Amino acid sequence: MDVLVMITQVLLAILLAPLLEGISGQITCKFQSRRGSDVFQPYRNFVKLFKRSETLPENATTLFRIAPYLMFAVASALVAIVPVVYTDYRWGMVSDFFMFVYLAALLRFIFGAASLDSGSPFAAIGGSREQMLAVFVEPTLMLSAMVVAFLAKTTNLVEISNLVASGKIGYFIPAFTVAAVAFLWAVYVETGKKPFDLPEAEQELQEGLLSEYSGKRLAISQWALMIKRIAVIGLFVVLFAPWLKTGNPFLDFGIFFFKVGIFYIFTAFVDAFYSRYRLFQLKKTAAGPFSLAVLSLLLYVLGGIK
Repeated sequence: MDVLVMITQVLLAILLAPLLEGISGQITCKFQSRRGSDVFQPYRNFVKLFKRSETLPENATTLFRIAPYLMFAVASALVAIVPVVYTDYRWGMVSDFFMFVYLAALLRFIFGAASLDSGSPFAAIGGSREQMLAVFVEPTLMLSAMVVAFLAKTTNLVEISNLVASGKIGYFIPAFTVAAVAFLWAVYVETGKKPFDLPEAEQELQEGLLSEYSGKRLAISQWALMIKRIAVIGLFVVLFAPWLKTGNPFLDFGIFFFKVGIFYIFTAFVDAFYSRYRLFQLKKTAAGPFSLAVLSLLLYVLGGIK
């Protein structure tokens, strides 16, 4: 039963990731008074890419060729360890915050390594910018999540979500509230939406390694990044908004993706009204949320919990 629920969870994330992107794009167009394409356009884009032939750099090694598949597998694993169905299922033993961090770091490493392996200076620069983005964001994400782990006295995501859902820890604790704000900022940056969709690695350099991919490998890489967005948003839902738990897999899946959809609507709103930051603008902006993460830790140390 546990394995079946996990497989269903991953399949739903894979199937719904393009739809959520399409909905977000459609809402952005509405905010900007544009018509835009319908919500199913990402699916049609993938179908076109899978039908097209591929061109690969002459100097690329096996790493570059298999990187999209590795990214897709790691992104699927990220979704699998997010406890969408809030029960004490057995695979909760691997549903750990540190496991999530390791897998997310592995995905980013594959992304950067493949960009270097392509042999293209444009891809390498784009990949390096992606790694630099992690330097600004991941400390905030890690520190704010660890505050929640300290409050719950565990890093197990199932146990943390149950504690928050039951009201034993929550927004009545100042450290938790401040950590939630900092974590929300980090999650938004990880989604790759404006204003953090850096022009240096998007418009001119096509997101690093993606500039050298075509055909099915490009589709798989883009799909993997969409799945990763669901996983990261899902982590926020598990840690800071695990309400309306039912124990029924079908209802819990629906509630989870409804919450994720709300986040996508929020990203669409911001994406419509903000221009992109440059890299060093992000550096300045990151100082505020990181300070909030540090503040949440201080509140915990100074007695933010009874």
